Amino acid sequence: MNYLDEHILSLKAKMMDQTTANNGDLKSVSDQSQEYSFIPEENKLFHIGNEHLTLESKTILNGEIGFYIPKSFTPMPMEQATIKYPSEHRPKVIYTSPEGTINITFNPTDTALETEELSDFVEQMADMLRSVQPIRNWLGTEMITNCSGLSVGQIRFVAAGIDSNLYNELLLFIHKGRVVIGSFSCLEADLEAWLPIAEYWIQSLCILPPSPYSANEKGMITR
Repeated sequence: MNYLDEHILSLKAKMMDQTTANNGDLKSVSDQSQEYSFIPEENKLFHIGNEHLTLESKTILNGEIGFYIPKSFTPMPMEQATIKYPSEHRPKVIYTSPEGTINITFNPTDTALETEELSDFVEQMADMLRSVQPIRNWLGTEMITNCSGLSVGQIRFVAAGIDSNLYNELLLFIHKGRVVIGSFSCLEADLEAWLPIAEYWIQSLCILPPSPYSANEKGMITR
């Protein structure tokens, strides 16, 4: 199948009247406890089958966006990313599970938008996704305010894959007046087990003050 981010590019092209340039760098940090004080420490351990997953904090865009993902997830190497996401417009940030079957991505876009316009924009994106994706099960859209007070638009659907159906959850939120697109994807068969991780990731998204650090995480996708 064509990957979700390939279609996002075509969606963005249809909204060129809203776009301007905006790029950012990626980094990781070892301790974000003070920024994530709204998340109880005991809630950062998950059990999936016989596997115990500990969540840890990451940041992107010069340390200004933070979130929690499983510690076992690693940045996808460029050689793997070019196969899975063959377009040069692949996501800026790609984290993947050890097996490579669960992916969490972020892509800052050029689309300028006010927070109050986000809900309508999400519906426009949803309409266009339904026109380009091989959707097996449309699960709908929703606007939420997460634990940090961030407004997030969600688009959920199951699409046909090469060998099996894939669950996709698309997130849209505003950072510095621009839309950032996040995505969580897994096999439909794994959805029940992994949905709590996806929900935690969404709730942990947080806009942080600029960081004095600037080092990129080794292996992270950049252009």
